[in-house]
Amino acid sequence: MRPLLRLEGVEAGYGAARVLNGVSFDVSAGEVVALMGRNGMGKTTLVRSILGLAPWVRGRLLFEGRELRGQATHRIARAGIGLVPEGRQVFSNLTVRENLTATALVRGRMEGAWTVDRVITMLPQLGNRLGAMGNTLSGGEQQMLAIGRALMTNPTLLILDEATEGLSPVLRQEIWDCLATLQRQGQAILLIDKHVAAMRRLADRIVILEKGRVAWRGVGEGLTDDVLQRTLTV
Repeated sequence: MRPLLRLEGVEAGYGAARVLNGVSFDVSAGEVVALMGRNGMGKTTLVRSILGLAPWVRGRLLFEGRELRGQATHRIARAGIGLVPEGRQVFSNLTVRENLTATALVRGRMEGAWTVDRVITMLPQLGNRLGAMGNTLSGGEQQMLAIGRALMTNPTLLILDEATEGLSPVLRQEIWDCLATLQRQGQAILLIDKHVAAMRRLADRIVILEKGRVAWRGVGEGLTDDVLQRTLTV
């Protein structure tokens, strides 16, 4: 089966500074791949590279067999990649409903397309907040709105950058439960987060970056204490 997303020898950086140094891995349809690593190891730069936001990128970035390099960000999004960005970045001057519908996209005749009602079923905390402005939401509500907004683009691949950063344990668990439901529904996900135990449970495969390179890859059971010590402990 051809991978949904394939990275082959990806290099990327800012000015003369190279951040990614030949990163290669793939994400298949219906698969959850966790991307982990200490701060500054290149995770967000990799996401920016996929979305056409990094200043320079080399190597191959293929989505459904098509090259992403050189494509405008809005074209990449329309091709089927949805992003939940680090820091949430909801539209503060729009209501929850307006946030959800502002970037909604249905490509062709899609069965089971995401709608506001379906998002609320998935994330019921938003149901009573549809008329609230984005800047009045709590951090957890903003993260749920960011996930809902990305789902409204009906993505083939959903990317979450720091999925549960800054959230309480209760809210983190709600996000993990949401992602587990999406996984059961067959949603392909590339997930960045720091919570090792949750990533082990959820992800089909884990990729760890260190100094812009793939330092380890495998399934959760193989992520031993020795690997954690070498790759994730400061």
